[in-house]
Amino acid sequence: MLVPLLRALSELPVSLLLTSFALASAALPAHTASLKAPLTPANFQPTIAHGTWLIEHFSPYCGHCRAFLPTWERLVEYSETSGGGVQLAQVDCSVNGDLCDANKVKGYPQLNLYRDGEFVEKYKANRDYDLLTKYIDKHAPPPKAPSPPSPPAAPPVHAPAVNSKGEVTVLNPDNFHAHLEQGPAFIKFYAPWCGHCKKLQPTWKQLAKIMQGKVTIAEVNCEDHEKLCKSQGVGGYPTLIYYPADGEKSEYTSGRKVEQLKAFAERASASATQAIQPEEVDAYVTDDAVLYLLLHPADDTDLIKTVGRLAAPLLGSPVIYTSASPVLLKRYDIPDTAPWALIALKDHNPHTASAMYIGSPSLDDLPTWLLANRLPTSLELTQDTFQSVMNAPHAPLVVLAAAGPATREKVAARFRDVALKWRVHTSGTGLVGGRAVVFTWMDAGKWESWMKSMYGLRASKGGELEDVGVVIADHQVLKYYDAEPGGAPIKLTSPSIFAALEGAAEGTVKPKNSENFVERMARYLNGKVTAIEAYVVSNPFTSVFLLMIVAVVVFLALRRFLADDHSGHEREYGYSKSGRMD
Repeated sequence: MLVPLLRALSELPVSLLLTSFALASAALPAHTASLKAPLTPANFQPTIAHGTWLIEHFSPYCGHCRAFLPTWERLVEYSETSGGGVQLAQVDCSVNGDLCDANKVKGYPQLNLYRDGEFVEKYKANRDYDLLTKYIDKHAPPPKAPSPPSPPAAPPVHAPAVNSKGEVTVLNPDNFHAHLEQGPAFIKFYAPWCGHCKKLQPTWKQLAKIMQGKVTIAEVNCEDHEKLCKSQGVGGYPTLIYYPADGEKSEYTSGRKVEQLKAFAERASASATQAIQPEEVDAYVTDDAVLYLLLHPADDTDLIKTVGRLAAPLLGSPVIYTSASPVLLKRYDIPDTAPWALIALKDHNPHTASAMYIGSPSLDDLPTWLLANRLPTSLELTQDTFQSVMNAPHAPLVVLAAAGPATREKVAARFRDVALKWRVHTSGTGLVGGRAVVFTWMDAGKWESWMKSMYGLRASKGGELEDVGVVIADHQVLKYYDAEPGGAPIKLTSPSIFAALEGAAEGTVKPKNSENFVERMARYLNGKVTAIEAYVVSNPFTSVFLLMIVAVVVFLALRRFLADDHSGHEREYGYSKSGRMD
């Protein structure tokens, strides 16, 4: 049997044999006999069920995995000799692809951290031995406390842990600021009679348990502490405000399901910046509709800290990835004279920066730039995204279409195309009249009544894009545009939308009001009353003085009126002393 096999091999072309040999040689293992056998679907969960584990997902055909193998072997040795606080293991994705897919592995090698069977995070820094050992030490569980000496020493004083019990913390004016100093806090301002507050209560308790040790979950009763709530800008109930450890507070206005609140709190409390490798950019852009990429000098760690601090209002969305790679500087055509640059990558396009901030000594305008570029160019307007778009701090013009069931996918695809053309039309800025533009669509079946009352939009009866209603909303002043400069209704086409946008910016198209006269008057009066109330709260002594002046003027006016009225009666009935001798 061996002889026929050798004869068959001898008849194969030499080039084919050499190619096969090269391929076999290239597929060197990313796992050696010195390491434990890779985990499989059968033993993966039981193995990581207890303790902290750093798992390398690799493929023996991956060049990066083979290059990383010596470092991984050193890490295994380091983990074993340092006490095994973080345990290491591997998964061979060429054999167990389903397991790697379940673990959301998008590239090789990928290092995932697990604690007691639960995924914690993906390691995203450089795969350098020193950085990885620091990472392992950082996530190693604390050693067991030694037996107290005799006589026992006085216990050290530690600052209280954030949300150590996993319970909702009740705040009042006496402990409010003290809890904010301990770390990040997510606070619910409520009133006992508020129905929405009562509905949120069990979810809030559940969130406190989930975020134990991470974020303080608290509440303030605004009936009992009205002054405290007003000082925090609370205007309705419930109001949810996130207070970062370092930065400005931000109101949360998205969904109130526990999964949405958990995702927000975890994202907001995470580090504002994350290191990234050049080869990972495409994968991250595929996952995220918007991300920021900070390209910086390798030795400038202060810049990363400063940008992270200024990015606090973003609350982790979008994430700011950092890199010192010259490859990325060249890829995105960063000028050689630029000390550093921050670019925005949008709409799952990893090749072209939609906006660029060139580093300068002064970073005063960086927070504004970050907020102005945080939205994708096109997206669906839902209950969760409405506030972040319509009431965005940079007040964008929002192109809005009513998408029915028959046109939903067509509208989404058309808007993606229009958005890309708009960026080209504006030389990459996406601005008109100095304002950003966002292209959105709404479910006409679900929001038909609201769109009709606000903008006169109705769902199209057919499935043709030409029948889809389109307006340009300037929501923060409650106005909108529904026509081109010539008076024709806006159509779902690039020329029509571009003409209407430029007409709105130039004033050649007149806006319409989203509210009727009664609503506008009520809002105007309410604004005046609110302004007066705010002035009184801010200037109590001046307000009392002005009130006293008004009271004196009214008293004198009434006295004068009554005096005139009394003398008139005397004249009418002949009681005047004029002309009398006595």
